[in-house]
Amino acid sequence: MKNKYQRMNVLEKKKCRESFYQTAKGKEMKTRFIRLNILGVVGIIFSIFIIVSSYYEKSLNGATWGMAILLTVFSIIFLVGAYYIRGKVLNQFAIKNFKDK
Repeated sequence: MKNKYQRMNVLEKKKCRESFYQTAKGKEMKTRFIRLNILGVVGIIFSIFIIVSSYYEKSLNGATWGMAILLTVFSIIFLVGAYYIRGKVLNQFAIKNFKDK
């Protein structure tokens, strides 16, 4: 039963998410997931901005590329991590609260 949430159909997943986000832990986790997603997207946008602005200023060098690539990698880790943690938490909630038919 380790992947109960992944085996649910779309309607069951939606019901599980809605039930989870009604709990106190779910409300807190939802704000954390939103925060992680916003940080990931802002990080990617900022790294693109760094590369574009350095290109137009003609100061694009290895340090700029390194900083932009590092920021992009960490932003992607934030986005993927939020998705992964959301799946694990919802799976645990589904195992505890949704019984098989």
